[in-house]
Amino acid sequence: MKRYIILVAGYEYNKGGTNFAHFADNRRKFILQHNPSWNNDPEVVFIRFDIKNGKLERNIYDGRQRNWILEKSYDAINHRIHYSGTEFKKQETNVISITDVYNYIINIGSSEPETVSELSILGHGWIGGPILVNSYERDEFKYGGAKYRIRDPWDKDGRHKDFFVSNMNDADWKNFKKAFADNGYIWVWGCVFTRAYYNTLYKVMQTPEFRQKTFGTHQDTDTFKITVNSSFVQKYYNADRKFFPANDKEKTFTRSMAEIKKFLIRGLINSYAGRTTLDTGIECRAGYLGTYSSFESSSGVQHRVMVIPRNQKLYSDDFTRVVNFYKHYIGLPEDPENRGYARYENYQLYKWFQSV
Repeated sequence: MKRYIILVAGYEYNKGGTNFAHFADNRRKFILQHNPSWNNDPEVVFIRFDIKNGKLERNIYDGRQRNWILEKSYDAINHRIHYSGTEFKKQETNVISITDVYNYIINIGSSEPETVSELSILGHGWIGGPILVNSYERDEFKYGGAKYRIRDPWDKDGRHKDFFVSNMNDADWKNFKKAFADNGYIWVWGCVFTRAYYNTLYKVMQTPEFRQKTFGTHQDTDTFKITVNSSFVQKYYNADRKFFPANDKEKTFTRSMAEIKKFLIRGLINSYAGRTTLDTGIECRAGYLGTYSSFESSSGVQHRVMVIPRNQKLYSDDFTRVVNFYKHYIGLPEDPENRGYARYENYQLYKWFQSV
């Protein structure tokens, strides 16, 4: 039976030299290492969208070895033409878009249903979705604009509205869902380092009320006194006025564990991963809110991809307590490869959606 693994390699718009296509190929090698029988199986097909070089490639076994074969060409990234600093210019281009990835999967769903095992999007990211090129929506397509429910056709990055009926008709939506195997999933490898959530969690876990109990034993009725400064108010209060005080002058406030959990759950639901899972029913693996991803640094790793840092000796940060908070208090499980990413599952997201 045919099996597709689709790899999307974003562009390093910061000019840092990161070659995401290389890490996408490492993901292929990792998968084959853990499924050795697939290496010589012509039915196992890897698809790679290489945004930097404008290539859609197919990796297949030809009877002797595996090779990347060019399937389609797009415009390669030219930083001088396509960018103003680190911002992708608002203009019509033939650079690969997230919608090209969606359409490819839609076609698979139409002709070869239940064959996509994994869609991996490797690159930068934020709560609103994977950043393929760091494009920005024109004003009319932003929230509050006349066309805010519609994707900007010049936009290349993923958006939480991508699976709205205004952007994907019923037939295409059904074929997108049909493309995935029962155990298929989407993996968004980039950061979700939203400071409103990380900084709030950090402050909660630093309170005397939190520290006086063993981690994992706090009850929903437990309360925590949170104190912030003016900068915090200015930057984060508008992220969720159900949680933060209505009065900006109120810089010390008390919240229960139940209220903290609902604050985090609302953020999870409104993230790209949360919306994708809710709108498609497909499991999505992505960072826990308030974490960022990094390239694997452990010397024992043969095919390095990405992880959420949980070892300060190897990385500049350690998100162990943040990850464990979500696992213990929210019940949001970790990915099965123990990379520190969350598993957004439809039944859980739907239950949360009804509760908050």
